[in-house]
Amino acid sequence: MGIFNKGDNIKPSANNSGTTIISEGSHISGELRFSGSVHIDGTVEGNIFCEKVVTVGKKGKVKGKISAEKIIINGYAEGEADCSYVEILSGGKFVGEVTYNEITIEPQGVLEGNLKLKTGKIKNIKEVKAGNETGK
Repeated sequence: MGIFNKGDNIKPSANNSGTTIISEGSHISGELRFSGSVHIDGTVEGNIFCEKVVTVGKKGKVKGKISAEKIIINGYAEGEADCSYVEILSGGKFVGEVTYNEITIEPQGVLEGNLKLKTGKIKNIKEVKAGNETGK
């Protein structure tokens, strides 16, 4: 019995796009495009365009624009984010402007900058906090 079978014609499918990992110690600069998801534990300077999920791991650092369906920040990101969903985990920090539909910030998660709901209204983080305190 062999490992390879000449009769198998398995072709990669766009629907089966996996996750690309940028490991700790890596430094990438430029424009990056992903049809699947990407997990970043290294350093990226430049713009990231991703069809699915961009995760900035605990040791990850990103400086530039991130455009994706979902962005999860557990490390450090600076620049602009354009997504449907964004999560800033307890170890994460985002500095810049986030354009979003839905946002979650865990305790000890940090967002310094502006929030822009995709409906078009820009809110400064201080306004969001004041709105939460008044029940709006």
